[in-house]
Amino acid sequence: MDSADPGDEIIVAPGTYTENIFINKDDLEIRSSGEPEDTKIVADNSSTYVIKIQNVDHVTIQGLTVSGGLHGIVLENSKDSILENNVVYSNLLFGIYLSNSNNTKLESNKMYNNTNGINLVFSSGNLISDNTVSNDILGSSTHNIFLNNSHNNDLQRNTVSKGDYGIAMRYSDNNNLTSNSASGNNRGIYLTLKSSTNTLSDNQVNSNLMSGIILDNAGSGNNLINNTVRLNNGNGIWLANSNNNYLSINNASQNSKGIYLQSSASENTLSGNIVNSNTGSGIMLENAGNNNKLIGNTVNSNTHYGFYLVNSSNNFLLDNVVSSGEKGINVLSSSGITISNNTLSDTTKEGIALSLSNNNNLSRNTASKNSFGIYLNSSDSNDISSNIITSCINFSIGMCAASNDNLIFDNYFNSKNNARIKNPSNTWYITKTAGTSIAGGPYIGGNFWGKPDGSGHSQIYGDTDGDGITDEDGVIKEFTTENVIDRFPLVAVAPPVVPVANFSTNVSSGYAPLAVQFTDLSEDATGRSWDFGDGNNSSEQNPIHSYSMVGSYTVNLTVSNPNGTDSKTAVITVLEEGGDEDNETEILPVANFTVDKTGGYYPLTVLFTDTSQNATGRSWDINGDGVEDSNETSFSYTYTSRGTYTAKLTAINANGTDIKTTTITVEKKSSGGSSGGGGGGGSPEASSNVEVKELSQVFITNDKAIKFNFAKNATCVVYVGFDAKKTAGKTTTIAEQLKNQSTLVSGTPSDKVYKFFNIWVGNSGYATSKNIENPVIGFKVEKAWVQDEKIDQSSIILNRYSNKTWEQLPASLSGEDNKYLYFTAETPGFSSFAITGKASASQEETAAEIQSEDESENSEENTGDTGSEVEQETEQEEGMGMPGFEMLYGVAGLLTLFLYKKK
Repeated sequence: MDSADPGDEIIVAPGTYTENIFINKDDLEIRSSGEPEDTKIVADNSSTYVIKIQNVDHVTIQGLTVSGGLHGIVLENSKDSILENNVVYSNLLFGIYLSNSNNTKLESNKMYNNTNGINLVFSSGNLISDNTVSNDILGSSTHNIFLNNSHNNDLQRNTVSKGDYGIAMRYSDNNNLTSNSASGNNRGIYLTLKSSTNTLSDNQVNSNLMSGIILDNAGSGNNLINNTVRLNNGNGIWLANSNNNYLSINNASQNSKGIYLQSSASENTLSGNIVNSNTGSGIMLENAGNNNKLIGNTVNSNTHYGFYLVNSSNNFLLDNVVSSGEKGINVLSSSGITISNNTLSDTTKEGIALSLSNNNNLSRNTASKNSFGIYLNSSDSNDISSNIITSCINFSIGMCAASNDNLIFDNYFNSKNNARIKNPSNTWYITKTAGTSIAGGPYIGGNFWGKPDGSGHSQIYGDTDGDGITDEDGVIKEFTTENVIDRFPLVAVAPPVVPVANFSTNVSSGYAPLAVQFTDLSEDATGRSWDFGDGNNSSEQNPIHSYSMVGSYTVNLTVSNPNGTDSKTAVITVLEEGGDEDNETEILPVANFTVDKTGGYYPLTVLFTDTSQNATGRSWDINGDGVEDSNETSFSYTYTSRGTYTAKLTAINANGTDIKTTTITVEKKSSGGSSGGGGGGGSPEASSNVEVKELSQVFITNDKAIKFNFAKNATCVVYVGFDAKKTAGKTTTIAEQLKNQSTLVSGTPSDKVYKFFNIWVGNSGYATSKNIENPVIGFKVEKAWVQDEKIDQSSIILNRYSNKTWEQLPASLSGEDNKYLYFTAETPGFSSFAITGKASASQEETAAEIQSEDESENSEENTGDTGSEVEQETEQEEGMGMPGFEMLYGVAGLLTLFLYKKK
């Protein structure tokens, strides 16, 4: 070093060098000619550094093994240097130590058995990446990577293990920690002493002996994004005395507690996190501060509670999903909590429980298949409104005798038993007020009181004046049960039918002048307005418009009815006649047609209408015999015998042809009964479980074959049909395609499920054998599902849930197109359904071989009266030590081997 000049490259041959190296010259590169393990620098004086770079810049040290000093490699007052691919071990205090040194790269170094691996003090703008820092023995006050008063550093892809602190910061701001791995430490990542606006993203912080990520007396504006924090003995993520931080889309699962806020932690936002299968509670606030926002988190299968708030007032729980475990949301000794739009299901106890908690707001939550949907224990003056509570094992809502002055209104209760209330001092309605109720009516007042079997108060009484309140002979029919008086109980009301815009054209492009026939195919429209895109308009239903100028025109049809408007657009392209032949595009026909029905009893007359584009001719074969039946634009044909017919249209012009087919199903009328019934105009299904629904309206007349077609193709239901025995007038049928099994049923069919769906026909109690006969459902199944799941097509059936069991209904293939198989099935009635199929034998054998060995957990229900008891949970807190430089006495730790079986 004494003879080196700035800019020199010093090559160190393999060997062991016993010395202390001091570098005080700029722009030097010192590197081994071999591997680090072959080129060793051992401290001559073990009470000081091995290599020190001071007051110089642009120094590179590469490929050396450095050991035996007080510190391994030290940079003081230096910048723009590189420490790369070095091995630094067995130094008493620090492996690599930066003081007032900036813009340095520490890359791909291996450090072990130093008290502190990498230490930055008053050093900023450094890149610390791909380093490995570990110890043979986990000692007290060891820091694998430690930032002290250091800002704007990037820590990427480092692996730290067996330290008291994996990565620690104090008084350090604006640092980025990305894709690091911290495991086997006491604490994985630790921020303290006002460290603010740091970003922790995509880190793996797993299997640490205490907690994974800790913010203890940290500052504000720290962002924890998409970190995986699993299998830690303590908390996954722990905030204490830390405010205004953001935790988003982290996975905090299989810890003691998933996310824990404590000691006045305030103004923090937890959103989109996955917090599952923790041995305690999923997300817990204990003695936390105000205005913490818990939004859109998924919190499932935690042993105790999904959310647990203790002495933590004025916080927000919004749009979260909680399932399984003991309780969904448990609030103890807290007030001013807003609990809204959460979905809670399948808990062994309450969906939402309040104990010794007053003045909270519970609204627009959905709870199903819980022991109690909502339960209040010694809790007063809470507002409970617009919640949907269904299929609870014990009761939809319960209150102990010490719960008073609560207001419960505009809720949708639909369980076998809805209310267990121990005193009469609560209010179950508000003054009748204009506004859409939870059941779809025009007034808000009391609650909807239903039962899954259709025998609830709100289902058996009508609504003669249309105000959405149950009445009998024009007089409001109150709902009463023990300690409950609801003076304005609700009845389900069908939502208003809005128009759906649709139209076709006979051509989409052509040469000027171009005459275009527009055909309005809209549904439920009473008015329309055409904008042809060239400054001209029309209110005719099926206008013809001529374009004289070359160009592209966007046509807009707006349709309306008293309930709303809808629009659809299409583009008409007008070409110039006689242009460059090489640039002309041949315009091919696009076949398309409509039918006024796709099935029914013979003799069946069907109207066929050609809606093809760019066609100059056509040929119809509508019975599948290969013989042309017509070449007219529109005509009717009568099918006189039972069968499934493929109707085909071939559209023709000078440049080619195109074909479109559909299936017509003709059946023989037979006698038969119908039992059961659907919800009238509204649905008892939990709205959060409805993937999509479609409405169809038909005027029902006595002795007529009725068919509700679902023309928008929104669900797997194609049509619903039956023979009417009584006139019912204009009637709405709802087809609901569900995300999962209906919240109104229990158990699942035995075969592979394609879709779950509900069908509700008319007002409650209409679709019974007294009013209809020969009910039938047309449905469709994607060919891709059949192929992907290796389903035996002949095994596809319809399953109906009735009398607490699934009944199998044979289905007949009625046709197919490029995407779907179409089936029909006769049904005893309308309720909840599932379409299923069986895998081929070889597929079933394969599935059996790879079947998961995981065992499902069985939870014992507690259905007893909790009275006025208050639940307590003892929390064992971890010591939250302050990272420092002093050496503490070692604490022997017992490492526990975690075996994780991936589900």
